[in-house]
Amino acid sequence: MGKKGKKSKKAQEGKQKKLTPKDIGKRLGALVKKLEEELKGADLFAPLPPMEDCAICCIRMSRLEDRSFYQACCGKIICDGCYKENEEFVEKQNEQNKKPTILTCPFCRAPEPLSEEEYVRRLEARASQNDPNALHCLASDYLNGNVVPKDELRGLDFYIRAIEHGSAAACNRIAYHYHTALMLPVNKNRCDIFQRVGALRGGIVARHGIGAHEYNSGNHEVGIRHWKVAAEAGCQMSLDALKKIFNADGKHPGKMFISKDYMDRVYRACHEAQEEVKSEEREKHRIDVDDKFKC
Repeated sequence: MGKKGKKSKKAQEGKQKKLTPKDIGKRLGALVKKLEEELKGADLFAPLPPMEDCAICCIRMSRLEDRSFYQACCGKIICDGCYKENEEFVEKQNEQNKKPTILTCPFCRAPEPLSEEEYVRRLEARASQNDPNALHCLASDYLNGNVVPKDELRGLDFYIRAIEHGSAAACNRIAYHYHTALMLPVNKNRCDIFQRVGALRGGIVARHGIGAHEYNSGNHEVGIRHWKVAAEAGCQMSLDALKKIFNADGKHPGKMFISKDYMDRVYRACHEAQEEVKSEEREKHRIDVDDKFKC
């Protein structure tokens, strides 16, 4: 008769713990305390941290998520220009050769996944290494039921883990859920905390949103300062908000905080930031993007 022993580590890892709303509530409560510590002494009006360069063309990446592709095989983020150029190259090769050329990652040359299920498995492998981008992708998949069964609690859990490992985008998503009550109860204080941390970590959409909230709440100078930070990082919408106040001849409050020299400096910085992320390939393949941000 065989001995009864403990289940193998692999078997234990394979069986995921069933999450409860109470589990997520505790995780969020602990996370909020950590984020409050992160905000203590932080300069919310400091310039946004620089973006990384594309792993292929070595040009600075855009701050907008829809202008890049995350590669679950190697964990690299590739700009839309390089990714689409790679696709076009393979398509041309297929037209010229009788034997089809396999589409591979532009960076590590691993074959592209043949199915969505295989892509999710790659994400899970990266997530096990605490890759914040993979964690963020899996959160979206579970919340929306893409390929994997819809599981809102597990989706929120992946967002929490992504934030714990530095994700600005996941901060913005949790803030959104606290604002809209889609997955979480409305909580203005927590929404502000997550949005501010997202902005502090480089989220330009969050930064513009904070500026709009402060300005519309009557804190005109504070809102203008946030818009200035976002505009200097290339956010066209923030620049337009500042221009609207400056050109309104007093119809919009806050002009006393914006001089002509101030606007000239912000405009030059915004233009330079927008030019920094441009390339011939990116402009060629840019479609269906929100030009209100242009960063």
